[in-house]
Parts: sequence; C-alpha cells; structure tokens
Amino acid sequence: MTFVRGATLTTATTFGHADTSNLGPTAGSGFYKRWPDDLALLQEIGITDVRLTFDWARLQPKPGEFDGAWSEQFEQMLAASDAIGLRVWATLHDGAEPRWIINEGGLGHDDVAEKWWPRFVEKVADRFGPQLAGWMPFASINNDLNVALWRNTWTTLNSGDAPVVAAIDALRGDEIQNYLETSDVIGLVLAHEEMADPEPTDEQFDEIRRRLHDTMGEAAAQAGDHRLVIAQFTPHHDDADVAGRIVTSFVDAVDGVIADGITLDTVFLDPAIAGPDSPVGLLSSERTAQPAAAAYLQVS
Repeated sequence: MTFVRGATLTTATTFGHADTSNLGPTAGSGFYKRWPDDLALLQEIGITDVRLTFDWARLQPKPGEFDGAWSEQFEQMLAASDAIGLRVWATLHDGAEPRWIINEGGLGHDDVAEKWWPRFVEKVADRFGPQLAGWMPFASINNDLNVALWRNTWTTLNSGDAPVVAAIDALRGDEIQNYLETSDVIGLVLAHEEMADPEPTDEQFDEIRRRLHDTMGEAAAQAGDHRLVIAQFTPHHDDADVAGRIVTSFVDAVDGVIADGITLDTVFLDPAIAGPDSPVGLLSSERTAQPAAAAYLQVS
C-alpha cells in the first residue's frame, strides 16, 4: 500500500448527537455499546488510523469540569486502540456544540472563542493529549468560524508532540497559505459531488479520478513544503457498489498524486461505519465489510 489508510469516527455515525447538543438527540450506529469490537474489526480489516471526535456536548454538557463517565469512556477507547496498534487522531468539533455554548452565542461569539473554546481544548489536551497520534481540531475550518478560534486552538495545542492539522475544504484551497504558519499539517477535505446517476459509466468514474487528482495536486502546490493529509473523503452514493467504485477512483487518484512526487502519507475515509445519515461506510450497520472496504483496503 502506498499510503496510510485511516477512517473517520464522527459523532453522527458513532454515538449520534447528544441530547445536550444543539443537533441532538440523534441515533448513532450502535458504537456506544459495540466500540471494543468495532475498533478491533477496523484494525483487522486494515485500518491503522482513526479520526475520533471527542464530543464537546458529552464531555462538557455544562460549563466547568468534564463529565467523569464520558472522560472515562474516551480513556478506555484510547487504551483499547493503543493495545491493538490503532492510532487515534482527535477531532474536537465536527458540527455539534453544547446547547449552553449556543446560549453563549456559539463559536462565532468572541467570548466563546476567547474563553470557553480554549478552556475545552486545554482540558482535552491535558487529559488525552499524550495518547494521541495527531490533532484535527475542526473536521473542516469554515468561513463561519470566529477568526480567533484557530489562533487560540493552535496556541493551545502546538506545544505538544502530536501534529496539529488545519483541515480545509478543497473548495477553499486558495486559503491554505493562510494556515501554514499556524499548523503542522494541512488536511484536505475533498469536495464530493454526489453522483445522482444510479448506474454511472466508466467515463464518469474516470472523471472523478481526474478531478480528485487535480484537486490534490493544486492543494499540494499551495501547501508547499508543508505535510499534506486527506482529512476526509466521503464516497457519497446510496448504492454500496457504486460507492465502492468511487473509492477505487479516489485510491487511483491518490496513487497518481504520489507517483507525481507529492508526499501524501495519511488518508481518512468517511465514514468507518454506516450510520442513519450515512448509509454506506467501510462497514455496514451490521458490521460487514462493504465494497468501499475492498476498494480502499484491497481486501476480498
């Protein structure tokens, strides 16, 4: 294999959004009860790295100290992952926020960006930082976020050993240079145009490959000497076989970029496990390997 195969474990497709969050409650994939087996199964099929969201709404359902039960739960997940050689990258925000933060004005409010968010980041870093392979604080940095958020996140995390990834949507690739001085790694969140055609042609799959190849090449040019990873690629399609072929196009594109001489060592495919809003993953909701897994991990 030419690159490290990772997968995402987002809040939506693991626990579901908590009833203490602005997006909850929602159903997850059953990961809450099955996580020891799920982590082991991902490792068995060839996943070496996971991007796990440390859900703010669960860890800090109200201002103050962490929720003890959830802190212990994440500690156990990290210990279990370490025991089987599964590296964990931490995401701290993938869409949901605690309801009390919304009442404070949300992430766009100066008080949240300067006070509450840095305190949360610091608590996660103090509790879990030494056990992490990397930080991907935001699943995707977007224009709606307060500009102080990233500055304060970088200030809090860059003193540790784990690299800090600035994950940027490929559609905003021209902004990559804005984060070169405040990140260790640039993470590319690839634009994934949903393919509505139920039976795409070979030409359509090849066009996906070309588009992804060109997008990654352009991002690498913007990143310069900075390390580049794929923070997320989602093969949007409800048909598992079609999703598998999209992943094949993606893998071919990554291999092509690497053949061009671009260093791209870690990729995170989304989602690891199918959830209510993500019907196609590497693993189905019943935990059977899907065509995406065969295409991504080269397993039968």
